Amino acid sequence: MPSFRYRAIDNAGERVKDTIEAAEMAVAVERLRSRGMIVTEIDEVESSAASGDGLARLLPIRAKEVALFFRMFSALVKSNIPISEGIGILCDQTDNKRLRQVLDNVKLRIEGGMPLSEAMEPHQRVFGEMIIKMVKAGELGGMLDIILERIADFLESRAALRAKMITSLIYPSVVVVVTLGVVIFLVTFVIPKFTILLGGRKLPANTQFLLDAADLFKNHGGTLAVASVALIAGFFMLMMLPDFRLLFDRHKIRLPVIGQIFRYGVVVQFANTLSSLLQSGITLVDALKAAGDTITNESVKRQMAEVTEKVAGGVPLSAAMAHDRFFPPMVRALVTVGEYSGLLDESWEAIGQICDKILRDRIARMSAIIEPVLIITLGTVVGYVAWGLISGMLSLYGSAGK
Repeated sequence: MPSFRYRAIDNAGERVKDTIEAAEMAVAVERLRSRGMIVTEIDEVESSAASGDGLARLLPIRAKEVALFFRMFSALVKSNIPISEGIGILCDQTDNKRLRQVLDNVKLRIEGGMPLSEAMEPHQRVFGEMIIKMVKAGELGGMLDIILERIADFLESRAALRAKMITSLIYPSVVVVVTLGVVIFLVTFVIPKFTILLGGRKLPANTQFLLDAADLFKNHGGTLAVASVALIAGFFMLMMLPDFRLLFDRHKIRLPVIGQIFRYGVVVQFANTLSSLLQSGITLVDALKAAGDTITNESVKRQMAEVTEKVAGGVPLSAAMAHDRFFPPMVRALVTVGEYSGLLDESWEAIGQICDKILRDRIARMSAIIEPVLIITLGTVVGYVAWGLISGMLSLYGSAGK
């Protein structure tokens, strides 16, 4: 039977910390309440035994599911439904077992007297530290319903940006994979058929190159596959080293065509995050720290950490970004306007919208450039193989006629 670790307040007003065994969490809570206890926290104790609940903890919670939760939760709060009751309603209709467990735990904490932000803190991996800070700011400002709606907007826009970035790379990746597949098929299955016919004769250089390549794949294909896997694994291991990750992130945004997509993707995410935090009433320094933590590019993250330190020391944000070369000049101009007008949150929102349009344009331009290049490359590879085989056949016929 599962065990649950709990914290509660007993009849005497004393805080109690202990464990209890029950078939499920709801049964454990009912037993504790029947003893006159107010449950403030309860979690299932990890066990080595495999069970459905144990497997549920391994299920991923997708960003779309979290965004949908906040969208529906904001609607319920706006309808003046109590927070705990609203979470209970959403918990009952959630299909993801792991998310249901998280929401059930948050509901129990709220019923134990905790505010929503404090009840969400043990689940930072699900909600994120930045989201919890926004909820806390909404509670302090008395505008939780508005903050929840902003959180839903932010999560949806971030998910859309991520999907946009992934989609932009799908087509080139598919064409590259198909090209490699065609090359491997030709070298492994087609060209060896001609080896018996053409082997042992003096052949044109291009034909001999194809035969040598086919022979290499045939005799050392396993070694080449292992070497390729080792190279890929080595790259990912190097990415775990801070210095290499910093060097890679610094130069990948300078790549032709695709580098601008990486750059504006970071700008859009940072601008949207910072705008949402500032609109939620979070101070500029805390907002910069939280938004900087969401940046995946290590080089840009370090630059923004330096900017944040300058702002914390009293330097205006526009002046702190004066020597920054990552953000376009337009960003610094809008930040300056926002500081003078007192509408810095709106300035960053405008930056996010403008850079999002630029990002869309860069993605469309990349697709327009890469598509013909990859098709020409594939055609060139297939044409070279055909040319090599035909040259070999012609040389064979030529030698037979002499």
